[in-house]
Order: sequence, then structure tokens, then C-alpha cells
Amino acid sequence: MKVQVTAKFFLDNGEVKRVDWFEIDPKLIGKIVENGVDKPIEIILKSAKDVQDEYKKIFRRLHRQGEMFIVENINGELAGVPFTKVTYWTLKAGEVTKNVNESTNRTSI
Repeated sequence: MKVQVTAKFFLDNGEVKRVDWFEIDPKLIGKIVENGVDKPIEIILKSAKDVQDEYKKIFRRLHRQGEMFIVENINGELAGVPFTKVTYWTLKAGEVTKNVNESTNRTSI
């Protein structure tokens, strides 16, 4: 599955930054603690809505903690947005039906 994600960041100076990127075969990678031992887990996200929901959680955490969001955009450039300057943001994810180059992005969320 290929998903295009578009985020708009509305900054405190009135500027709006838009970042578009692809998620190809998106997965959620994390860990669980079982009997005091960290065990890695990997969950395959099965829909564009799943991807959007996971980024929504990530953005909420980054916004709350005032951290930086960095991703490789669809042009292959790194794009970064400091959440300390973000007033609010919007997020949209949709499945891509056209062919997307596998090397464009391979982000794990």
C-alpha cells in the first residue's frame, strides 16, 4: 500500500508550511515490556486512515513537547517544522493508486 500524507502547519508568525510525503508499506514500530524485558513489535498499517491516525498521535505528542518534526518530502528533500512555532496543524492521508518510486520514502512511524 502507498499513502500520500499532506500536513499544513500554521505558524505563530502567520506563515503556513505545507509538507507532502509518501508512506510505502507503512508500519508502526515500537516495543512492549513483557516480564521486565523489552520486546520489539511491528504492526502493519492497513489503510490511509490508520496512517493518518498514527501521525495525529505523533503530532499531538510533538506539539505538546515542543519538538521538531522532520520527514523526507516527495521531492526527496528533508523538511522540518519546529512545533514550538506551530499554532495549529491539519493532516490528510490518502491511498495512492499511481506508481510511486519505492526509494522516495521509507519512513517508519
